[in-house]
Amino acid sequence: MKPSKLTVYLVLLSLLGSFLIVVRGNVFAQTGIIYLIWNLFLAWIPYIISSCWIKKETPTRIFIPLFILWLIFFPNAPYIVTDIIHITMSAPGLLWYNSLIFFLFGWVGLMLGMISLFHIHTWVQTHTAKWKSEITVLGICLLTSFGIYIGRVERLNSWDLFFRPLETFRTFHTTWTHNNTVMFIAVYTIFIYAIYKTIRILLINQNNSKA
Repeated sequence: MKPSKLTVYLVLLSLLGSFLIVVRGNVFAQTGIIYLIWNLFLAWIPYIISSCWIKKETPTRIFIPLFILWLIFFPNAPYIVTDIIHITMSAPGLLWYNSLIFFLFGWVGLMLGMISLFHIHTWVQTHTAKWKSEITVLGICLLTSFGIYIGRVERLNSWDLFFRPLETFRTFHTTWTHNNTVMFIAVYTIFIYAIYKTIRILLINQNNSKA
């Protein structure tokens, strides 16, 4: 299957970001943010799932297991935005360079996530009422924000659901009692939903221009 032009550009941006990190390590002898490459790889997983295996005509019996797998990995895409907190550890002379890298990785992560969410939204809207699809998107944004909190604050990963399920669900249960958790999740839910609605308008306009 031939990749779309948008996918090609996202691949090129991912390679550019990786190249900038390699340059940072070889020229400036700084290798502390190489984890961004791994985080971006994780962000590609939901994009690949939704782009390659979820179409409008995908039967419900196939969509549901794919959607569950997609939802487990989806928070990794917008999660990259939170990596910006590590910029405080940058050497003053490299702040400009590191800012560019963090922005680039955050941008690609958001684009991968929002386009992926657009694919899911399109399927749901095709098979259900419009208002149900909108509620589904809001629910995804809410769960994603919780997943970002679990990853950033509690330091759990998507695969912990498979390898440490009891500890993961125990963490899910206890974190809801903290006020900071509620604030974090509320703010990120609004943020992700607002970004998605913006990207959705652009994607719809692009599709309409091709028609």
